[in-house]
Amino acid sequence: MGIHRPFSRPLFTLQGSVLTSGGSKNLAKGQFTIVNTKEADVNGAKVVSNFNALPKDAVLEMRLGTHKVSGVRTNNIPVRYSSETFKLKDVVDVKVTAPQYFERKFDDFIVGFDGINNSSAISLDEKQTTLLNVTVKGDHVGFITGKNEYTFTVHFGKEVGETDQEVIKRAAEILKKQVFPTGVSINEVLDIKVVDSENEALAGTSYTFSTLTLVDKGDSNAKALVQAQYPTYNVVLTDRDDASSKSTYTILHPTTVSLSAFTSTVGKIFKTCENCPSGYDAVTSGVVYSISIEDDGADLTTTIDNVPGFVSGTVVKVGQDSTNAGRGIYTVVTDNALTNAEIASYVSTTGAQSTAQITLVGEVADVCYDDTVTSTSWVSDKVCYATKQQYKIQLADGDCNDTLTKLQAAYPSLVIESGVPTGNSTQTVTVSTDSVALVININGTDYTTADAGTTTQTAAAFVTAHAAAILAATGTVVTSATNVITFTDATVGFPTITSSAQTVGTIDYVTTASTGGCQGVYSTYVTTNIVCDECDPIFLQSFSSEAPAPYDFKEWELIPTASNEDSKMGIRLTGKPFDMTPTEVTRDSVPFYETSTEISKISGGYTEEVNSSFDPQYTTPFKITKLSRKQDRDGLGYSLLPWEDASRAYFTGVSRHENNLFAKALLGEESVLDFKKQYVQYHITIHDTKWSQGAGSTSNMGTEYIVVAEFGRHEAVEDYINKLAVAAGHNAVQVSA
Repeated sequence: MGIHRPFSRPLFTLQGSVLTSGGSKNLAKGQFTIVNTKEADVNGAKVVSNFNALPKDAVLEMRLGTHKVSGVRTNNIPVRYSSETFKLKDVVDVKVTAPQYFERKFDDFIVGFDGINNSSAISLDEKQTTLLNVTVKGDHVGFITGKNEYTFTVHFGKEVGETDQEVIKRAAEILKKQVFPTGVSINEVLDIKVVDSENEALAGTSYTFSTLTLVDKGDSNAKALVQAQYPTYNVVLTDRDDASSKSTYTILHPTTVSLSAFTSTVGKIFKTCENCPSGYDAVTSGVVYSISIEDDGADLTTTIDNVPGFVSGTVVKVGQDSTNAGRGIYTVVTDNALTNAEIASYVSTTGAQSTAQITLVGEVADVCYDDTVTSTSWVSDKVCYATKQQYKIQLADGDCNDTLTKLQAAYPSLVIESGVPTGNSTQTVTVSTDSVALVININGTDYTTADAGTTTQTAAAFVTAHAAAILAATGTVVTSATNVITFTDATVGFPTITSSAQTVGTIDYVTTASTGGCQGVYSTYVTTNIVCDECDPIFLQSFSSEAPAPYDFKEWELIPTASNEDSKMGIRLTGKPFDMTPTEVTRDSVPFYETSTEISKISGGYTEEVNSSFDPQYTTPFKITKLSRKQDRDGLGYSLLPWEDASRAYFTGVSRHENNLFAKALLGEESVLDFKKQYVQYHITIHDTKWSQGAGSTSNMGTEYIVVAEFGRHEAVEDYINKLAVAAGHNAVQVSA
């Protein structure tokens, strides 16, 4: 009579904690061990550290520590997480199972040009219309629509004279504007990018994503403390690890700007004992005074601390007097109230001190302070770029010929110029220093020319020496007239030009005058969105910007860049991640998700209508290239929560208190699992052949004890279980190298 499939009994460890020596009496919550039940002392049953040295009759038991509750009746129940007793010979199998998928993958498809095969590009005939169907799937799609699957359909065509580049860019924009029936944008579930074979390397003004990692609560208050120190930037909480209490904040800033370190200090506390706590210094009680003194904006702290009975470190300059900017306002603490004689003596001193006006504020209590400042530096991460796009507007000229003045006043943050932009810009460097080498940095490269005599001669020598190299490297044309060097290039991608010793002018956007019919054309430029590098330039996205607000009911018009007839085009569709992670507090009311949008169907390229009576056109469906398929990680802690509850009920006979934070905290019922971490399972199968009542005379049952440990912190559990396996005559198991 053989055993059937064994019963499974899971034991969940806390971060892979293992006790390998001593006794079991003080076994910590979530700590795993194996004890010899025949050997015990004041520390409890003896923990087995050497299985090979055990006598054959040693009776073993697996145990898992629980939270110890004092003064609560529940604690008196003699239950614990422990296996049946067994001997080494009863261990019939030891094996391990581990997660299969450690990296998340996302649905990622290219419709059209795949970057290699020219024949895969989307190419329409003039006057041809077609469509593109994209079906998305997932639980979060169900939240939005009520059904777990939804199809978007866009129709587009090729006008006479258009290029494929223009057609596909327009089609992508149409797709990006699609919404679910509930009004949620398609961009919430899909990343949509244009594929263009003729994309050039990114250029423009570089911006850096910098990250800051702090140990804090990760709530709105914690974020506000970071935001308060960086008022010119938007601080975003981009990651949170509750297990380590670490929050990651991100700021996007110009690469040329270096962010100051985030600082924090310990607040003052009232002094309630004879001595301040360790690490604190005392500020004794005293009397606070406000002192107004003529300082002309300077800091006269060292003058204020001449006040009799001054307490060291208490002078604070509040600011300048609102009614008299020449007078500064200070506060100071003295050990006792000032007498009239002390005040008279203080102001009798010549100089600024004689102008002091002293006013009593009140008394202060004893406090303790710790002036240690903790600094945490930002770490530079991804670098992206922004550029400029030009807009024009056609307006009637004012009677006083002041349209440009009025337009500039309406848009104070923009530079308004008269005329139609040519697409080119210029910037000058004025050579104003003699007898030193001329150094001009262009896009990070120094170009150096020795002093050639006069500043005009040096400017000309620079052009002779470097114009050809600069043109080859950046496409910028370099000329000079007198001592002024002029750099001319396209506005989009205009190089960054600096010189520490010379005068660098602002960028001038070249325009062509355009007037007639009592009207004029005016132009401006707007900073675009940022675009980041991709694995291949074909995936680089076009810069985009928002037009300025209309003026006098007239819309600004974007000046388009030239279209490229040679571009091989496509559209890349990538499923976006969908994550929802509850905390221990919200686990009973907030679901957990770590998944992404599934792109279940893509089709398109079929002819809808051809406006030609005699030239029938035959097209084939768009070429679809799969870059990757959606795959979620497995073995996550959250998915094991029901199993953890079942384990608690089996071993202790007590169910978890759902939605009862008081009971959970008092009884230590918080899960030992990190919801977003992956877990390894070690299976130890025990064959029970002990004597029993009944016709069979012996038990013939199998029980599989599964010791669960967080991957990455599993090594101690694995080492300990392998010692048991080898001593019982089985092979060792191993999860990772």
